[in-house]
Amino acid sequence: MSGKSSLLGTLSTGTLDNGRGKSRLSLLKHRHEIESGLTSSITQELIGYGDSRDPNGDRSFSQIINYGGTDISSWTDIHASTESLTAGKLVFLTDSAGHPRFRRTTVRGLVGWDPHYTLLCIPADNVDENSSSGSRDNLTSATADLDLSGELLRLCLSLELPLLIVITKYDLAKKAGLKSVLTRVLSTLRDTGRTGRIIADPSTPLLNASLETIPSDDLLEAEGIAQAFDTEPLATVPIVLTSALSGTGLRKLHALLRTLPVPAAPTPRSVLRKSLFHVEDVYATHASRNDSEKPTIVGGHLSAGEVNIGDELLLGPYPIDTSPDDSDSGSGRPSVRSSPVPTSRSFPGALQKRSTAHTRTVSNPLFEWRRVRVTSLRNLRLPVSTLHSGQVGTVGLVPLHAPISSPAITRIRKGMILSDQNPQAHQNIAVQFTGPQADNAKALTVGSAVVVFFASVRAPSKVLSVTPILSTNGTVAPHHDNARLEDEGFGFGFGFDDDSVSDPGDPGDAASGAGAAGTTVAAIVQFQFIGSREFVEDGTKVLVMPGGGPGLSGSIERGEKGLAGLEGFVGRVVDVSL
Repeated sequence: MSGKSSLLGTLSTGTLDNGRGKSRLSLLKHRHEIESGLTSSITQELIGYGDSRDPNGDRSFSQIINYGGTDISSWTDIHASTESLTAGKLVFLTDSAGHPRFRRTTVRGLVGWDPHYTLLCIPADNVDENSSSGSRDNLTSATADLDLSGELLRLCLSLELPLLIVITKYDLAKKAGLKSVLTRVLSTLRDTGRTGRIIADPSTPLLNASLETIPSDDLLEAEGIAQAFDTEPLATVPIVLTSALSGTGLRKLHALLRTLPVPAAPTPRSVLRKSLFHVEDVYATHASRNDSEKPTIVGGHLSAGEVNIGDELLLGPYPIDTSPDDSDSGSGRPSVRSSPVPTSRSFPGALQKRSTAHTRTVSNPLFEWRRVRVTSLRNLRLPVSTLHSGQVGTVGLVPLHAPISSPAITRIRKGMILSDQNPQAHQNIAVQFTGPQADNAKALTVGSAVVVFFASVRAPSKVLSVTPILSTNGTVAPHHDNARLEDEGFGFGFGFDDDSVSDPGDPGDAASGAGAAGTTVAAIVQFQFIGSREFVEDGTKVLVMPGGGPGLSGSIERGEKGLAGLEGFVGRVVDVSL
C-alpha cells in the first residue's frame, strides 16, 4: 500500500497519477489487483535514457524514453530510441508485491532475477493514524499492526542488497509524520552500518510535460551519490522524497536511475562452467507429444557465460517420476493412477518394469536433465542471436532425443537451470549463518519446516541438524557479543528483533544459551528439500523463512499464510550432498 505500482506507472508513462491509482493500470495483470489495489504478481517495465550535449560537448540534460513519447508504443521502440541517443542507457524495472499475503512473490522479487539495485517504497503517511484511506482498509487486522515497511527494510538489509529508499505519497505527508518515518529509517540504517542520504526536491509541483527530461543540476547531484556505489555499494542508501500525484522528486529519481553504475558481472563459481541460465518464469509450453517441435518459452537471467541460438544445453533438474507416460503432473512422486498392466498377487508391481526402473535410477542424469536446443533468444523483448552474462531475457527451447518414458519437457518449473556442463541436483545442503543470523538459526528445531529461497528456487524444506560453531573454550555466546562480532567482520546479515540482540535478559536467551561464558561465531544448519532436488553451488546466498504450516487464520498458503510477518535469516551454502 505504498504506491509502488503507481510510482512505476508514472516513471514509465510520464503521466502523473490522479490520486486513485490511474497511472498503475497499465502494470496490473489481474482484475482483483485493480479492485483491491494489492499487487500480487511480478511485472516489468523498461525505461530508456540518453544525453543531449551542448556545442562544448557538455551534457545539458538527459532525455527520458518511455511511453510518454509520441512515437513510443512498445519496448522495441524504447530500444530503438535509446540507441539513437548519445550514451544511451536502459533500465529494467520490476514491480513486486509487498503485502505479507503474497510474501512468496515479494521474496522472489528480492532473491530472484539477481537485481542490481532494490528500490524500497515507504509511504510518507506510514505513521499517520488518522489517514484511514480505502487502501488501508484492505489490510487485515493481523497485518495492520505490523510495521510492514520496517520488516521489508530489515529483510533487504539482511540480504545485503544495494538499496535505494523511495518515500512515496509526499503530498499526503505531515511534518511530524514524515519526521517520524525518516527517523525510523535512518535509525535502522545506522544500526546496520549504512548511511542514509536524503534527497529532497524543493521545486514546485511538476506538470506531465516536465517529466520528459532531466536537468543537468539533478544529474550532477545524482552523479555525486552514484559514485559511492562504485567503491562501496552497501555503504550509502539514497532516500528520495517523491509524489506520483504532484511529481515531486520524480526527476531526482530519474537522475539516479540514469547515473547508477552497472555492477560488474560476478566471477563464476566454477571456472569450467561456460553458461548458467536460471529459469524465473515459464511463458509457453506444449503438452502434446505432437507439439514437441514447437518451442517452449522460458524467462530468466544468465548469471555466467553466454547462450547462442542453436546451442544444445541441459535443462533441469526434473522430478524423478515413476509414471510410465510423458504427462505434465510435475509431482515428483510415484504415480498412483491406474495402469492397464496387470499385477502379480504374490509380488505386486513385478510387471511394472519401467516404473521400477525409474525408481532405481533416481540420480540418473538421463531422467533429471533433458537435452534441449535453443531456437530463439530475446533480451528485454528484443530478438538477439546471443544472450550475454548478466542479461535478462527469454529462451525458446525444443527437446532433443526425448524418450517417452522420461518426464516431459513441458514440466518446466521456476527454479530450473540451463547449463552446457554436467550439473548435479542435490537434496541436502548445509548453510552457515554468522553473527545475529546464527542466533536465529540456533532457534530452529530438528524436523521443523522452513522455506528456502536462493537464486530462482523456492523450496519447502525440513531441518536435519543444527550445529553451533563454538569458540575455543567450547561455550555458547551471549546475544550482546554479536554486535562486536559483526564489527569484526564475522557477520553476514542482521537480525529482525532488535530487543533480542540488545537485551541479554530477554526470556528467549535461555533457549539459545545466552548468559553463558564464551562465544558462538556461527551456526551450520543442514536442510533437506521436501519432494525435490535442486541445483545449488557452494557459496550461494540463501534466505530461510520459518513456516510451512497453516497461517494465523488456518487457511492455505495462497490465502492468508504468512501474515505473521516477513521474518527470515540469511546464510551461505558451505556444503551440498546428493
